[in-house]
Amino acid sequence: MSTLSVLLSLLFLSMITTAIPTNISPKEESTHLHFYFHEIFAGPNATLVKSATLNLNSTFGDINVFDNALRTGPQPDSALIGRAQGIGVHAAQDGSQGLAIINFIFTAGEYKDSSLSTMGVLKASGQSDRNIVGGTGKFRFARGYMLSKLVDSTATSLVVVFDMYFMH
Repeated sequence: MSTLSVLLSLLFLSMITTAIPTNISPKEESTHLHFYFHEIFAGPNATLVKSATLNLNSTFGDINVFDNALRTGPQPDSALIGRAQGIGVHAAQDGSQGLAIINFIFTAGEYKDSSLSTMGVLKASGQSDRNIVGGTGKFRFARGYMLSKLVDSTATSLVVVFDMYFMH
């Protein structure tokens, strides 16, 4: 190999390695959020609607769309901090779980105008463990997981507690 070829190869490699960022954010943070999701599925103030159904003898294939309140506590009058907007698909034939895609949009407090995008399996009972796949605002490049569990349910509403753990 000629000296000129070697020099050009080295120049090319040095340009590539300097063009590749090694750290997008020099100060990456770890964050834990704890809040409550309030859903109303009946009545004039419903925050969930069934947008598609197969009308079979099961809920398999049903699609729900929701715009639920995020609050600091399980009480309906606790401080509103945002909205959970998304889609739930009844994806298991036996009804044991579904697919949930949710954008958590924060409208108050320290994280106002930031959001987290999530997706994963929603279990019909017990704790669900889902992915945090992105974010905006203060949560850009977010990645992590969230845990959720039903804490209260009535004939017209439910409350779910969320714990989110993520890097951004």
